[in-house]
Amino acid sequence: MRQSPAATAAEVKISFAGGEAGAVFGALALDREQGRARVIHFWDKPKTAAGAGVSLPLLEQGLILRLRRDEDGPGSKRKADLTVKLRPCPPLPASWQKEREEEDWEFRAEEDRAGPSFTPVLSASLEAERGFATALEAERGGLDGVLIEPQLELLDGARAAVDDLDGLLALGPVRAVKWKQDWAALPGSVAIEEWTVGDELRFLEVSVRVDLEDAAGVQSLLAQALRDRGLTLPQTGETKTRTVLVALARDLLR
Repeated sequence: MRQSPAATAAEVKISFAGGEAGAVFGALALDREQGRARVIHFWDKPKTAAGAGVSLPLLEQGLILRLRRDEDGPGSKRKADLTVKLRPCPPLPASWQKEREEEDWEFRAEEDRAGPSFTPVLSASLEAERGFATALEAERGGLDGVLIEPQLELLDGARAAVDDLDGLLALGPVRAVKWKQDWAALPGSVAIEEWTVGDELRFLEVSVRVDLEDAAGVQSLLAQALRDRGLTLPQTGETKTRTVLVALARDLLR
């Protein structure tokens, strides 16, 4: 029987773009030398659409393929991971309706709640550790041999056509820096992540991962904590993944 996996946790997040991201960076006294620097690539099959538009077939069916690796250089841990994400998550076979974890990979389902509306969207992801050298090689080409067997099984269970994985193109790089802070009003750690693409795009996301039953209360606490730091909340929801992928695809297709 196919059904949606049950989420036990939620990621509550608020994203800022452009100049707003710069204001948050300053208000939170962030220092890039103190964050974890990573390089991110995505894979899709971008095509030119009507007008000046871009078509991203995988993203449009709710499938995201993301590779992250540490920024190479002094202090780098030289770690990398590859994630298959389904958002929104479709009904899945019984074997994928509960969280699963092995030595080098983890499957989990959770609600994405992006402000200001915080509308819950069920997301499922399988994150797998990959070798640093493997990640570097993948960035220069396709994902042949990089996806692990459980990820291929998940894609098959989601009825994503495996043929769609042929001819994928790497979209990147996105430069990312991540910090964690403890805020008195919020449970657990607050994650702060900055994404930049060249000199054109900049996003900064503030998020908290909590148990599902606590999500509604934490939404209000996170919004208020940002206001208490003198920040104005954005009027639109989180759009960084789609915005970044479209921008990278346009550059690739020129």
